Amino acid sequence: MGAEINELVVVVAADEQLGDLTHQLVNGGFYFTLVDSSGGFLQNATACLLIGINSARREALLKIIRSCCHTRRTYIPARIENPLMQGQPLMIEAEMGGATIFVVDVERFEQF
Repeated sequence: MGAEINELVVVVAADEQLGDLTHQLVNGGFYFTLVDSSGGFLQNATACLLIGINSARREALLKIIRSCCHTRRTYIPARIENPLMQGQPLMIEAEMGGATIFVVDVERFEQF
C-alpha cells in the first residue's frame, strides 16, 4: 500500500448504484470494505463502504463517487390510510439514490 493511510472515508450509497461504484473504485486503485445496510425514511437497501486513503487522493475518490452516485426522483405509495380514496394509493415524490460521505482523520493505521 505505498502511501500512508491518514483518512477513513465512509460512503453510504444506494444499492442500485453499488455495481458501477465498486467497479470504478477498483479501477481507480481504491481498496474498500463493503458492509450491507438499510435504513432511512424509505428503508431502502444501501451499502456502506469503508475506504482508507491518503488525504492526497481524496479528490480523486470524490470524483469517482460523484460520477457514479446520482439522485433521482420517483413516486412511492404513501403509508397513509384514507377512507375517501379506497383502492387508490396516495403517491408521494421521494428522492432516491446518491451517496452520503463522511471523512474521518485516522490517528493510527496498522495492517497485519
